[in-house]
Amino acid sequence: MSKFWGRDSSDEEEEENTEEESSNEEESSEDDDDSSSADDSSSGSSGSDSDSDSDSDDEGPNKFLAGSSDSDSDDDRRVVKSEKDKRMGDLAQTAEDIRNKIKINDWSTIQELFDILNQRLEKTRKFLVGPTVPRVYLKCLIELEDYLNETLGNKDLKKKMSQTNAKAFNTMRQRLKKHNINFADQMAKVRENPDEDDEEEDVESASSESESGDEWEQEDRKHHQQQKVKDKLLTMDPKEITYEMVARKLREIVVARGRRSTDKQEQVEMLTYLVTVARGSAQRFEVLAQLTSSLFDLNPGMMGHLQTGLWKKCVINLFEMLRILQDNPNIKVDEGADALEERTEQPPDGAEVRVWGNVVAFVERLDDELFKSLQVIDPHTHEYMARLRDEPVYLALSTKVLEYLQRVGDTTGSAKVALRLVEHLYYKTAAVYDAMRKLALAQQHNAASIPVPADEGEEEEPGAKVEVLMPSDYVMAEDCHEVMHGLVGGVIFKYGDERTKARAMMCYIYHKAIHDDFYGARDLLLMSHLQDSIQHMDVSTMILYNRAMAQLGLAGFRAGLIQEAHACLNELYGTGHMKELLAQGISMSKYHEKTPEQELAEKRRQMPFHMHITLELLESAYLACAMLLEVPNMAANPLNAKKKMISKPFHRVWDTYARQAFTGPPENVRDHIMAASRALAQGDWSKSFNYLKSLNAWNLLPKKDQVLAMLKVKVQEEAVRTYLLTYSSQYASLSLDQLASMFELPDKQIYSIASKMMIAEELLGAWDQPTRTIVMHASESSRVQRMALQLADKALAIVELNGLAFSYRSGGLRDADDEGGAGPGASRRRGGQWDEEGGAGGRSRGGAKLTLVRNLGGRGDRGDRSSIRPGPRSGGMGGRGYRREGGMGSGSYGDRVGGGPRGYGRPGMGGNMSSMSALGSLRAAGGGIGMGPRGDLRDSQRP
Repeated sequence: MSKFWGRDSSDEEEEENTEEESSNEEESSEDDDDSSSADDSSSGSSGSDSDSDSDSDDEGPNKFLAGSSDSDSDDDRRVVKSEKDKRMGDLAQTAEDIRNKIKINDWSTIQELFDILNQRLEKTRKFLVGPTVPRVYLKCLIELEDYLNETLGNKDLKKKMSQTNAKAFNTMRQRLKKHNINFADQMAKVRENPDEDDEEEDVESASSESESGDEWEQEDRKHHQQQKVKDKLLTMDPKEITYEMVARKLREIVVARGRRSTDKQEQVEMLTYLVTVARGSAQRFEVLAQLTSSLFDLNPGMMGHLQTGLWKKCVINLFEMLRILQDNPNIKVDEGADALEERTEQPPDGAEVRVWGNVVAFVERLDDELFKSLQVIDPHTHEYMARLRDEPVYLALSTKVLEYLQRVGDTTGSAKVALRLVEHLYYKTAAVYDAMRKLALAQQHNAASIPVPADEGEEEEPGAKVEVLMPSDYVMAEDCHEVMHGLVGGVIFKYGDERTKARAMMCYIYHKAIHDDFYGARDLLLMSHLQDSIQHMDVSTMILYNRAMAQLGLAGFRAGLIQEAHACLNELYGTGHMKELLAQGISMSKYHEKTPEQELAEKRRQMPFHMHITLELLESAYLACAMLLEVPNMAANPLNAKKKMISKPFHRVWDTYARQAFTGPPENVRDHIMAASRALAQGDWSKSFNYLKSLNAWNLLPKKDQVLAMLKVKVQEEAVRTYLLTYSSQYASLSLDQLASMFELPDKQIYSIASKMMIAEELLGAWDQPTRTIVMHASESSRVQRMALQLADKALAIVELNGLAFSYRSGGLRDADDEGGAGPGASRRRGGQWDEEGGAGGRSRGGAKLTLVRNLGGRGDRGDRSSIRPGPRSGGMGGRGYRREGGMGSGSYGDRVGGGPRGYGRPGMGGNMSSMSALGSLRAAGGGIGMGPRGDLRDSQRP
């Protein structure tokens, strides 16, 4: 503050003061070099070898720069330092060298400087009273410890270290851990009060100067200290400060803002004082605008957030700015106005004045800082709850800004502020909104009872506790739906840009979904076509879209719309990264490493805890929907359950559990869903529903009993469908009363389910109205099924024939081992005699020995053997299956005939085939293998 007010003097005095200060600095620097060179030479002889080497290194350039002692004039002033000051200066210089090496991550040099620092500390101890340690040394240890911990957490930085540097880093970590134990209490005190260092150093420097005996240097320092104290207190009478002085000082602050050497805290203090001495409403508004910007500059960085006290100060400043704008309509806020414009006279009352400022940017920045603070604060602490209490204050501020913008006709700014309000309201249910409304009323009541402090210009520490008073004229609407409809439809969709409209639409969809208006939210989504263009938008908008789809799926599940809920949640859950897509956490995959920049960007996108959607509830709802859809689908396609797959994630989990040798009792959501699915596949709806009911996620639903009742009915209905699809082939008829008692459903509902399955040709049966039963129809094999079985039998015949041909060629079979005996008149195993009209051709070795001839048949019971005879021969055999009535041609053993409905075995085969060799048995074109649907003997024509 002194450097601002000190410039009010004339230019001549400034030039004289600067010339004197520069000459004094040059003389003092020369004297310091001489004294340091002399002292270094004396201390080098008495000190240790390491100290003498380091001092001798500093001695050379000091003598070179300062020159010899003979060249100095007798009139030059010299500063004689005491030995204590020298030792303290060496200690401080070594600490500063360590800080410089920390910046470049040079641990090898840090290790060497740490040894020198400890040696110089031992030399300084004899000048200290008691066991105290200089704060310079303690602060250096604290910085070393903090940077060491930071380096340990930064994996990328550790990987980039060289082998020597990494070895020195590990050594310093072990040494510092043991070394800091002795100074733990003193380091803790320094951490608590880091600002006491300057005052103690000023007192120590003043005492050392008194001991040095140089009266001129001592008086000069006292003069500067007194001037500094005068600047801090700002003893100038406020009545003497004019409009021009405030304008000049404000211009100087604006020019100095952003420079490296500028003290931000000092700027804030100066602007806070200028607010109290500003002349006129326009100048007060300008100072408040610059003060708010300077408070935002105190933010530590991109990842840090503005302290709560500073945030509340900004809110107070904005309320004051809005009050000024409301009371003075002649003040026009323009971001393009020149903040460096020189003004010497106060404008007359009522004249139009253009001032610099942007209230919309201030409101957006306050929202961002509030959002970041909620990201960082632990949600399980009272601090998080206290921070949430600031939200009604922000809503009041945003509402007042929106009213001002609508009054002055700023449509673009109105849409931006309206979107900020929507983003604070869209995720609140009716109960949460009512609670926040009651909180706002309570804060207004408390603000009315708290007296307004008279001393507004009193300086406060940054981050100190600040109370923001809720405006008494702010009124929250009772119905949240009306507020959302007015902001989205009345402001944003009239004046907003494309991104603003898209975000507002998704917020509105989310809001309707959490209030159980599924059809309204679905219609908004389909009419807006957001699903077609969302991939071209920014990441934060994609996250909002994912959140809206998640809530839309939950709304459909609560309404009993299983297919719609599954469609909304399928893509979100199927990726396996639902937590990342909803910005509710970061997963570290061992197969995909993220750069530090990607991790920081992902952390900045995370949603605060109170805005999270419960992932367990999403998983439970999705898997329950998938179970109700997939289990009947798998029952309808028993041969190929994945042919008409509905939910791939469900099948992955199903296959995983199917491969397990032992399945224990269910523990998590997937275990319960899989246990319920197995019970549902067997038609046991009661057991399946009990597994679903035991999930803890249903406790998070506001209407738990209604949802469980809906879920019970859905499980019963799908259990009926699954039972009919699985076991209908085992019944000739099914009673309606029996089904109603098994599944505890009304007769009308059972009748409706079965009728729909008959219409869709899923159930082959018909209703018998007089007996109230379902009469099952025999299921006929399709042409594709018959051809597939035919192809399988032909392939099996090729394998058998080739094996026999190989055995005959190699001589592996003998006449004695042959089933048919040695000659044409030998006895057969199953009896019978040759007949032209009957008998299945078996193996025989009659006639010529070099040719293998047999009639082709499937695997079944054999008839009599045949010899080599020209002409066709009829015969066949039954396939695998149960014994049924019927038989084959005369002379054959055909009491087994396969075929029939699915599950009875492979159909039988018959044929009218010519004699053929082993390798040419499948080349018959005219006479092929015939097959009936139930395995009876049919004509030899191809089906």
